[in-house]
Amino acid sequence: MQLSRRTLLAGLASLGLTPFIGSVATPSSVAQQTPTPNASSQTFRIGVPARALTTDPAITNDVETHRLARQVYQNLVGVDHETGETIPALAADWTISATGRKVVFELEEDVTFHDDTKLTADVVVENFERWGNVDELLGDELVGRLPFSVVFGGYASEDTCLLESVEATDDHEVTLTLREPVQNLIAALTHPAFSITSPESWKEFDAALADGLPMVALAGTGPYRWGEATEATIGLDAVEADHDVAVLTIPDLHERLYGLTTEQLDVFDGVSPPVLRELVQSGYQVLQRDPLAVLYLGINQAHPVLSNLHVRQAVAHALYRTDLVDSLQLDGSYVAHQFNPPSLLERSDDVVIYNADVSRARNLLDVAGYDGEPIEFWYPTGAERVYMTQPQKLYAHLSGRLAAAGFNIVAKPVAWDDGHYISQVMDETTNRGLHLFGRNFFVRDALYVLAELFEQPNGEFGWVNPTVTEALAAARIEDDPDTRIALLTAVEEAISLDLPAVPLTFPITALASGHDVDFYPISPVLDEQYARVQLT
Repeated sequence: MQLSRRTLLAGLASLGLTPFIGSVATPSSVAQQTPTPNASSQTFRIGVPARALTTDPAITNDVETHRLARQVYQNLVGVDHETGETIPALAADWTISATGRKVVFELEEDVTFHDDTKLTADVVVENFERWGNVDELLGDELVGRLPFSVVFGGYASEDTCLLESVEATDDHEVTLTLREPVQNLIAALTHPAFSITSPESWKEFDAALADGLPMVALAGTGPYRWGEATEATIGLDAVEADHDVAVLTIPDLHERLYGLTTEQLDVFDGVSPPVLRELVQSGYQVLQRDPLAVLYLGINQAHPVLSNLHVRQAVAHALYRTDLVDSLQLDGSYVAHQFNPPSLLERSDDVVIYNADVSRARNLLDVAGYDGEPIEFWYPTGAERVYMTQPQKLYAHLSGRLAAAGFNIVAKPVAWDDGHYISQVMDETTNRGLHLFGRNFFVRDALYVLAELFEQPNGEFGWVNPTVTEALAAARIEDDPDTRIALLTAVEEAISLDLPAVPLTFPITALASGHDVDFYPISPVLDEQYARVQLT
């Protein structure tokens, strides 16, 4: 549900922050407000476009959950802030056997979780076992493919899983044995879903799963621990940091801007063109991330009309994606013709490009025998995503182009809250025809998003291609770089032919920082450590 202003004010007050009241209808009124001083010089306040769904990053693909997990937990392997290379974190070192089938991690000693549990090899083994059995843990609540399954090819109970065993071979030594070598495994383990948490803190969390994804605190080893959480705010209490953090969920772009201009936010994420000029004129810094996200239009092939390839091709040709980029996204964003940006996988000449051509779209609909049957177009409400600001305007732009080509489009706004939108677009039993969605890249590997979206049958697209499944499974273990690239390129080509989805853009995502922020650690994979933020 849409967060009410009353809820937002109560959330601010619960964290000891001065509430703000903005006017969405008349944003110019923001300038008439009297700025208030910072509520606390020891609290970093960030406004985000959607609320984290849970405290356990292993059981969801939610961007906001993963963003906060990086503050509270640590992985075996970290990412160098300057180079992006993998570096030791909870694992002081690791070795990979000549065959690639054994990976040995040497753990840091004298590490303690927030609940006073000691980091040992047994604790790490329990974490791997939990990740591998997350499908059984969630049961019917499992939505989409989760990171363990993507990285290892399946869950522990599935024959496709490449992780044969994980053992504590010494007090601070963990050995992974693989059925086949998993390429880029070390880099994949930097994903926030592989955060190490204390098993002692799981009991209450797991018991609460019966009522949906819970916000029950798990214990980590990071610079923050979970603080007070309300519907509108999540607090992070400093353990080894100079300041606490208040994460405020503010779905409306102009409300986020108002919070910054009245100095009640230090930073807000989800900058988009309508507020860019005001930010620049007011002297705020706009920090842009490299385009490591993809926005796409999902197509449900289980829909009786969209099961026809000619209709899906008509959808692709009806879209004026260049206009979408120019009018609704930040400079530097660009049209996507495949799901991986060129920095991860160069586009092959055999990837089909669907240029905007309304006449061709109409001809394809005639060939398909389309007779004006209604097609529901779903888009989220009550939240934005880092990769999808202004979803209602995105919908309006795309649906207008589709209507001009002859489609009978029916708007279907669906509330984002509590994972409702995610679960609904993954449900093949709905009447959904089209939907807006996207992905942030947490791992710099062209396999990752392709495997998450397309390797296994799922309800989002109503599509499965055995050749794609085989190619992705082969790429997961292929050690020859050229052969691996060829496999992944073939997958992109197959997707462009079958059209389970139309990649729209690789958006530039951006964050605005206030005058009291000296440094914010911007990262294309959202590895933005709040402990590194420097406040004046």
